[in-house]
Amino acid sequence: MRPNALLASAVAATELFFGGCYAQSVSLNVAQNLNFPTIAIPQAGTADVSVSALNSLVSGTGTVINGTASRGQFNLTVDQSGSSVSLVVDITDVSVSDPNVSLGSFTGLYRGYFISSFPSQTLPLPDAGASTPFYLGATLTASPGVQQGPVTATFTIRVTVL
Repeated sequence: MRPNALLASAVAATELFFGGCYAQSVSLNVAQNLNFPTIAIPQAGTADVSVSALNSLVSGTGTVINGTASRGQFNLTVDQSGSSVSLVVDITDVSVSDPNVSLGSFTGLYRGYFISSFPSQTLPLPDAGASTPFYLGATLTASPGVQQGPVTATFTIRVTVL
């Protein structure tokens, strides 16, 4: 790790909620955690780095020192029973290990639907018997008081079956 560098990664917990007695069972599995490149700690103001849910591209005011960013990938599967037809995805319980770093502005991509804010609009269920990827991006913002070294963020992906 270089001096004055910040390395961040985000780890998701998952929650599944099912509506009604005819709800189908949906599972969500982590295929790839959301990861950010190592950025320089800002000397003044803030520095941000965004990882795109569309393709893992990085943008923002932060100076990238090294490392590779990756959008999060979470695979949704559904069983074939029940009569549910849709779901809603939300991001909750965001927590960062350093108080001078924040994680927010989450975006998603699911079955061709771009999600610009959460909770999402109503989305179709995954195809029965198949694994359908849900991609997640976000923006990390650091201020000068951040400590050098790794920073870990956690959040909950909440899927509600309607």
